[in-house]
Parts: sequence; structure tokens; C-alpha cells
Amino acid sequence: MTLGVAAALAALAIAPLASGDAVYHSQHVALQAVGSSPLRSGFVENIHPNGPNVFAHEVYVLNGAEPGTTYQVTLLIYPLDPVCAAGPALIPTAQLTTNGIGNGRADFFIAPGDVPAALRSATHGVRWTVTSATSSYETTCSAVTLD
Repeated sequence: MTLGVAAALAALAIAPLASGDAVYHSQHVALQAVGSSPLRSGFVENIHPNGPNVFAHEVYVLNGAEPGTTYQVTLLIYPLDPVCAAGPALIPTAQLTTNGIGNGRADFFIAPGDVPAALRSATHGVRWTVTSATSSYETTCSAVTLD
């Protein structure tokens, strides 16, 4: 065994292991165009590190949407309803502005203190909408378990 390989193995042996959220893993959720809204592709990346500063991080991406347009992203939460059957709570999150060819990206962070205790340790339905005055995109329902 070479000295470099031995050093790497030794470092791995003493390094703390990193682990993701054991309850809810990151999810890549596709956005679909509503009606005739232009869209090549789009998605929401829903990441739950459950850390001391960031409970959740959402990334919103549009490719080939309407150029030069500002969109409002809204999180729709269906408390204790993982199939999104009842009426949702609407939470405006970020604004996303596309460039000259219709591409745009935005982020939204949720702090641990922003999640009410009543929603923790339970599974909820969530959807996202991305809307402007002339175009709209949405995801299907996703079940999200909070810890």
C-alpha cells in the first residue's frame, strides 16, 4: 500500500460520517406548463438538511420559459394531507426572473423557527406554482415528511 493511500484511509477512519435527512430525502420535482405557457424544462429541487440554520432549501429553475419575465413562486401546503385533496395554505416564496432566452433560477430558505411545531413529525402534501401575468407552471403533489 502506498503512503498516499494509507494516509487517505487513515483520514477516512477518523473523519465524522456525514448523513442526510433520515426522514425526507431531497426531491427533484418537475414543473409542467399550464395551458400554452412556453417551457423547455423546469423543476423544483426540495432539499431538507434540517440543520441549525437551514431547515429546508428550495431551488426553482425554468428553461425556455417566457423571456424577460418575473414570476412569483408559491408553495402550496396541504397539512396532514399527503395526496393534496383538501384546500392548501399558500406561501409566496421567491421571485424568479428569466433572461432573454427564458432561463431563470431562484432560491428560498426556510429556517427551523419558520416551521410550526404542529407540522413537525408528520407527512403533508406539497405543490409549487410559478406564475406571471401571462404564464404559469406547476408541479404535481409530493408527499413531504417533516421531522
